[in-house]
Amino acid sequence: MVIGCILLSGCTSVAPAGTNSPVTDTKTTRAIVVNESIRPGDDFYTHVNDAWLRSNPIPADKSAYGSFNELGDKVDNDLLALSLKAENVSSKDGDRNLTLIGQFYRSGMDTAAIEKAGIAPLKDDLAMIDAIGSRQDLTNATVTLTAKGSGTLYYYFADSNPRNSTEIVPWFYQGGLGLPDRDYYLRNDTDSRKLQETYRAHITKVFALMGEPDQQAAMDAKTVYAMEESLARSHFTSEENRDPAKTSNIYPLSDLEKKYPAIGWESLSTIPGSGPVRVVNVYQPRYIEGLNTQLLTAPLDDWKVYLRYQLVDSSSPYLSAPFENESFAFYSKTLYGTEEMKPRWKRVIITESNLLGDLVGREYVATYIDPRTRGMVTGMFSTIRKTFDSRIGNLTWMGSVTKAKAREKLAAMGEKIGYPDTWMDYSGLKLSDSYVSNVRSASAYSLIHGPQGLDKIGGSVNPDTWFVAPQVVNAFYDPTKNEMVFPAAILQPPFFDPNADASLNYGRIGWLIGHEMTHGFDDQGGRYDKDGNVNEWWTAEDKKNFDNRTAMIVTEYNHFEVLPGLYLNGNLTLGENIADFGGLTLAYHAWKENGNTVSGPSPANSSADRQFFTSAAATWRENERDDAARLWTLTDPHSAPEYRVNGVVFNIPEFYQAFPEIQPGDAFYRNVTDRPVIW
Repeated sequence: MVIGCILLSGCTSVAPAGTNSPVTDTKTTRAIVVNESIRPGDDFYTHVNDAWLRSNPIPADKSAYGSFNELGDKVDNDLLALSLKAENVSSKDGDRNLTLIGQFYRSGMDTAAIEKAGIAPLKDDLAMIDAIGSRQDLTNATVTLTAKGSGTLYYYFADSNPRNSTEIVPWFYQGGLGLPDRDYYLRNDTDSRKLQETYRAHITKVFALMGEPDQQAAMDAKTVYAMEESLARSHFTSEENRDPAKTSNIYPLSDLEKKYPAIGWESLSTIPGSGPVRVVNVYQPRYIEGLNTQLLTAPLDDWKVYLRYQLVDSSSPYLSAPFENESFAFYSKTLYGTEEMKPRWKRVIITESNLLGDLVGREYVATYIDPRTRGMVTGMFSTIRKTFDSRIGNLTWMGSVTKAKAREKLAAMGEKIGYPDTWMDYSGLKLSDSYVSNVRSASAYSLIHGPQGLDKIGGSVNPDTWFVAPQVVNAFYDPTKNEMVFPAAILQPPFFDPNADASLNYGRIGWLIGHEMTHGFDDQGGRYDKDGNVNEWWTAEDKKNFDNRTAMIVTEYNHFEVLPGLYLNGNLTLGENIADFGGLTLAYHAWKENGNTVSGPSPANSSADRQFFTSAAATWRENERDDAARLWTLTDPHSAPEYRVNGVVFNIPEFYQAFPEIQPGDAFYRNVTDRPVIW
């Protein structure tokens, strides 16, 4: 999956240091200003991006700033224009979609009403929590909060059965924590202990804002933290969550009711609007064991304290200023180093887009998307798929049996480009003048009717369902459906430009297409078959050959130092690193074979080849705050931006041909024997 900064944008000013020279795309009049004083072999990422990085500091309201953020800001401005248009539309005008967009936006911008309401919109649920008097009451309360869009103990949604991809079943995923993942509770180094103490102080402040005396707030904060720490011990690690064998666990509902009764499986399975539940995919079995034990043994008073906090804390971004400010102070400033809140309009727009995805998306596509894009990008998918098929056929390390299955999976791989042909129906959604109530109503509506809504349970998989809105600047591969998804927002200038040279488009969107395509054959996606089922379809010998090659990537990335003393985790990032390597390799060869506009075969060190790799390197340029870089390194399966470039290009033979000045002795030069050969 592609997450983060993913597009190329022109540099409007040259940084003062170093000697810079431009690589220009004359069709789009955007230039990448490379720094010639930094040898490409010593750091190709900085050689290409230095001028841009020094000319584009991180805005105060962001934890990082890169090409992704540039495009995201453009999309936000487009969505603001749509919301302002919808703000004055009423139900009398007959356009219910615009009416809902306008109603949601107005409620989020009405700060006077939000301040006046305080936490009053949560009073019914707070009263329900306070009234818990038995274990059954506790179970009922956790399910009720889930059904109302405010559940935090776990994530419960519908998706395809990983063991039988033709049917939709409920999934149960671990939750319940306020810190980023389990290890934040379990580490004992100085920085971790400091963060844990800061988090306890945050919990205390939330209770104080709820009206508790200081001493009681501090006691309750200790209770909440202890509850979360206990839950964290039963969580899967980030690496375990990447293992399909460990996370594909189909349990009959009757067995779960018997073994883990405190979770309330019968109540979960009969949430109004849910389809019939026969089995459940439990993503982390260890977590349901730990959660069930906690629900049965932790004092009810402790559970009430915990649930009150979770309800208010998760709602804080949509409550009055003191709650929202405290939420920002910890979750953005402390964890990511972000200095200032985004403007209010942007905070509301982002929330609206997340919760009313298709509603907003339909208007966005109709207004802002170039109608040429879908067809042109579809053509690039075809050429890259053709190249991949040919390269699989020519592999020397893979046997004929696995090759045949790999090519069969590639041929079956679906692609969703731009936007859905059928949009989600919001006719049953009711909104009010309360912002936090609208957030919860939209969440509850999506729980039942969204792309992963519980009303899909028991039915067949609909291959036309989109699981992301078209205004999302992202792309991903879904192994359970064997499909790639590229929303419309990512398919626009300057990331993809219908008027740009092929070398630039293949270096940018082509790399991303190849990246997602390769995910179907990485260490995780490769364990699903052509139909999206977890199925070991590789021969033992071919799997061993693959593992030997990918082990070289693990070793390579383990040596990349993001911050002093903080190194990438080569195992956690392996899937994304394989996809980055394979993706750029496929994009290059697809361009040379199908998209190169030069008459006849061009030499590998032509200016067009240099432009291809330079364009690709600019794709990932990004400035990051240290706090954000640290958090992402510890938790995110994607490598730091500079290593998504330097970790890849120095493994590709054609890169050395395009830049013959790169020689042994350069910092990133890799000997041929150290370069893995996979796809």
